[in-house]
Amino acid sequence: MDILHPKDKVEMREALAALLERPGATPAEIQEQIDALLRYTHRRRVSLEHCMIARERGRLVGACLCIDGAGRLSTVFIPTQSRFLTASAVMVGLLEEVARQGRLRNVQLLQATVVPGTRLESEIYSRAGFERLAQMIYMDSDLTQPLRPPQPIVDVEWVTYDNAVHPLFARVVQETYEQSLDCVGLNKVRHIEDILASHKAAGEFEPRFWFVARLGGEPAGVILLSRVPERWALEVVYMGVLPVWRGRGCGVALLHKALATAREQALTTLTLTVDATNAPALKLYARFGFCETARRDVWLYTL
Repeated sequence: MDILHPKDKVEMREALAALLERPGATPAEIQEQIDALLRYTHRRRVSLEHCMIARERGRLVGACLCIDGAGRLSTVFIPTQSRFLTASAVMVGLLEEVARQGRLRNVQLLQATVVPGTRLESEIYSRAGFERLAQMIYMDSDLTQPLRPPQPIVDVEWVTYDNAVHPLFARVVQETYEQSLDCVGLNKVRHIEDILASHKAAGEFEPRFWFVARLGGEPAGVILLSRVPERWALEVVYMGVLPVWRGRGCGVALLHKALATAREQALTTLTLTVDATNAPALKLYARFGFCETARRDVWLYTL
């Protein structure tokens, strides 16, 4: 088996076709999806250079795409169709090579998402050294519908992000991880500067959409918001409350701030992702009209 980078546009399209193949999709539809993906990546300046393919006797038998992001995090994509996944040794070999090359690029984490219950993909990631982090729930709140969220606490002082207060944001984000129920397996795995760099790269970063909440003159929580490209939506990239302030209304105040910010921008949707095991957060989000749109298992490889 030969593992290599696509040598030209023809091989790149062949690799993307393997990654985008879905049951019932015609070759013409897959080519249209490839064209749309290439337009999007060009528009968003997303590099596809870290694509790998596997060939046996000249025939494509596997493909893998890594998209490097800020904070030394790379997102991994493999085919979802069984004709590729049943050749598990091929896909495991591809992922092992991807990990080797990631180390050379100083990547710290490889991340992949899998539809829950997808056995073959999960087995391949596990054999290649990935570990399942959590099941994440994707949620949207439709701001065009009337909402009656709980009333926020008063006397909140908001600190907006800029370089001068970067250390404050770093410290508050770090402290909100203590006893957090979201993605516990990530605690102490990444440096805070890598974490903040990843958050800035999520969507369209605008410093005026990042806030620390102060209560009684002390930091109580943080909410990082970002415009979602090509949607009338604002994403809650990260929200956290310091342990001492949990259960005292700070989370409600943070979500009210997100709602107000989205409406000031005339956006129609507020979106977020939450760990499926975080029952308090799910209960709070439901009170703000959030509804589940999808679930994915997150797998990580720490380099």
